[in-house]
Amino acid sequence: MYKVQKRGGSMEDFDRNKVIAGVVRAGGTPEDAQKVVAEVEAWLPTVVQDNMVASTEIRAKALSVLGQVNPDVAKQFEGYKKEG
Repeated sequence: MYKVQKRGGSMEDFDRNKVIAGVVRAGGTPEDAQKVVAEVEAWLPTVVQDNMVASTEIRAKALSVLGQVNPDVAKQFEGYKKEG
C-alpha cells in the first residue's frame, strides 16, 4: 500500500475512493471516475519514492487524466480546494 503525504505533513494510505469521490463531486460520472483512478493507480508505481507520494502529485495526475476524459469536469475539479 502506498503512503500519501498530505499538505500538512501527515501520512495516510492511498485511498482510491477519495479520487473517485473527488471526480464525482466535481460532476464526473462514475465511469469518468473509474478511468481516472485506473490511470492514477497505474502511474503510482512510477513516481513513489520510499513507498510515498505527495497528495499534490496525485491531485495533479488526476486533473491531467480528467482533462483528457472530461475537460468540463476537469475545470470544476481544478477549482475544488479542500478546506482545512
